[in-house]
Amino acid sequence: MDVRWSVDQLKLVSAVFFAMKFLTTLSRYLPLLSLFIKFFFFGGLMKANGVLLSYTIEQLHSSNAAVAWAYTIQCAVAYLAAPLGTYMLQFFSVRQLGILGGFLTGLGYVCSGIYLESVWQLYIYQAISGLGFSVWTLPNCMYIQANFEGLYARVFAIGAGFIFIGVAVLPLTLQWLIRQYGQAGGKLCFGALLWNCILGGVLMRPTSKSGRLLKDYSFDHIDESEKHFIDRYSLCFSSMIRHPKFAVLAAFVLIQTYVYASWAIYLVTFGEARGLSRQKAVYLSTVAGVGGITGSGIGHILFHLQKMNVYTGCLLPSIVTGVTLGCSILSKDLVILCSLNFWTGLSLGLQYACWVGMLPLLVCNFHVAAAYSSSSVTEGFFYQLGGLTSGLIQDYYGSPEMIFAVCAIASMLVTPLSLIWIFDQPSIRQCYDAE
Repeated sequence: MDVRWSVDQLKLVSAVFFAMKFLTTLSRYLPLLSLFIKFFFFGGLMKANGVLLSYTIEQLHSSNAAVAWAYTIQCAVAYLAAPLGTYMLQFFSVRQLGILGGFLTGLGYVCSGIYLESVWQLYIYQAISGLGFSVWTLPNCMYIQANFEGLYARVFAIGAGFIFIGVAVLPLTLQWLIRQYGQAGGKLCFGALLWNCILGGVLMRPTSKSGRLLKDYSFDHIDESEKHFIDRYSLCFSSMIRHPKFAVLAAFVLIQTYVYASWAIYLVTFGEARGLSRQKAVYLSTVAGVGGITGSGIGHILFHLQKMNVYTGCLLPSIVTGVTLGCSILSKDLVILCSLNFWTGLSLGLQYACWVGMLPLLVCNFHVAAAYSSSSVTEGFFYQLGGLTSGLIQDYYGSPEMIFAVCAIASMLVTPLSLIWIFDQPSIRQCYDAE
């Protein structure tokens, strides 16, 4: 009897030990869920805004350019104001910024559902939502860089897949909400759904490593006379000047940001122009999202096999994107359009996985924060450019086919950039010594 009880006790202790070990491991990786939640909603919103585009134009009696620009303001503010998040880390924890950002993200859509009578109100609401993403984008990236240093590329390659899960799911979700509750009620419910981003903020755990990355590799302890003149006068863009290969990669990303913004906003409208009903046109976004998930998965495998380079991550996907966008103009068949957009999504997903995974490998530790800031600012500008110019093209030609033709040409322009960037993963020289 005593022996059996001792064995039972041993089993109980072992079970408790393994349970605690599992929970400890789980708690370490839970903050990754914050990143994935952010990617899911942020990536899918651009496509979801494409669903709202035609509804809003009819409601506000406005031009394509004005409304399309409004729906890219969200991404633009999220990127342009992203350095604000790094500055606010001096006063707030990553968790507090995540909770605040999650609340603002949904607030913009809730306000839009409650009261929207002019395009200027739409600008304000989208800016509020974008500001929500901005205050925790860079802190989130810096947190992952500090606490998952060896897994950074793989984590972001996986995270890129959640962007395209959002692309696949959110447009259908918004379309269903609008059918069930009308345009105003649908946006109100959609905004409430976006408040799940608050959970992403709660999952962020303040750690000493998060602050250490900002402290050890900041310019605060470096004497002004010892700083390179580029670091003194070029603000966050010093990373592009001090590390030329990052500048080439950034130029590649800017072109693809323009392509993605134009493609995402006008894909549903393009499907309608090709003769599809509005409900069937939304399926193009879903299929494109599945392609993006596949591309992100391929990116993860390439990083794992150490095969991610300029050819697999930039050159080949850019050519595929250009060809598929160009061929889309020639077809009106739903199956063919879905197939072509699947490959477009796959290529863009692979490119994004390459971009976010390679960024910290192309700059020194001192310029990581500057690289995030400069890339965010320039990406925000090109998101705006994509929405505005595509809207102007739509207003002038009256057809989204020309938008896709411009995007196809832009994708092909990446080819010479890929040839300039001879990617051999060199060791990065630290510009300064850590304190």
